[in-house]
Amino acid sequence: MTNSYKETIGEGAFGKVYIGTIDEGTQRVAVKRAASVKGASLPQEEFVNEITIQFRISHANLVRLIGCCLETDVPMLVFEFISKGSLFKVLHGADDDQEALRLLERNHVHGDIKSGNILLSDDLTPKVSDFGSSKLVSVASMYSKWCVAGDMRPKKSDVYSFGVVLLELITRKKAYLPLDFVKCCKEEGNGRKLYDRDILPDDDAQAHRHMECLDRIGALAVRCLKEDVDERPTMAEVLDELKQVKAIASGGSSGSVAS
Repeated sequence: MTNSYKETIGEGAFGKVYIGTIDEGTQRVAVKRAASVKGASLPQEEFVNEITIQFRISHANLVRLIGCCLETDVPMLVFEFISKGSLFKVLHGADDDQEALRLLERNHVHGDIKSGNILLSDDLTPKVSDFGSSKLVSVASMYSKWCVAGDMRPKKSDVYSFGVVLLELITRKKAYLPLDFVKCCKEEGNGRKLYDRDILPDDDAQAHRHMECLDRIGALAVRCLKEDVDERPTMAEVLDELKQVKAIASGGSSGSVAS
């Protein structure tokens, strides 16, 4: 399936990712091979339970888990192959992945939201990957559980991480950025000094509207980055705000949002 693990296409929390094929070589897949954890035995039942959760979740903006192999010393997960790679690579739009994160927020926690875990298909559809991998690693490492449905703190950690992704999108800077951006907003009233120069508007007719969109995304990111988790928005609130931004960018008003 992986041609003896010859072609590595990435590495994440769960382990290295290899290109593979199934269905007699007609379908490409991404095969994640678990990293070995020194001195730790794998609690198989919890591992299987977490994978079962992933099989049950279906959304157009989540990378689909196709299969797994657990009857081996090194567990493997088989996912659909996403052709364009990660948003991180493209940067160094994202809109639909908030829908996927809102779905997760209802009952699940991602635990590792970052631009490297948002993949882009041929038509640039964003797909959130590595859902549950942080939990699988914690299970394999005999650490504490991540997914606690009634606890808003881990969910709000996803919101913080998504705020970092928003900043990467409007500044094209890497993830050490949050403190600098928040400081800039406090001192200047906005983060315009840090916006990606290539996306700043140069058409006078559109400049005001485009700058308003950037400012609103920046302000939303700052809310997501609040130190007090209770002051952060929910992912549903983030999605609603971004829909308003999309409406403005399309020439409408913040009140003309289609549900």
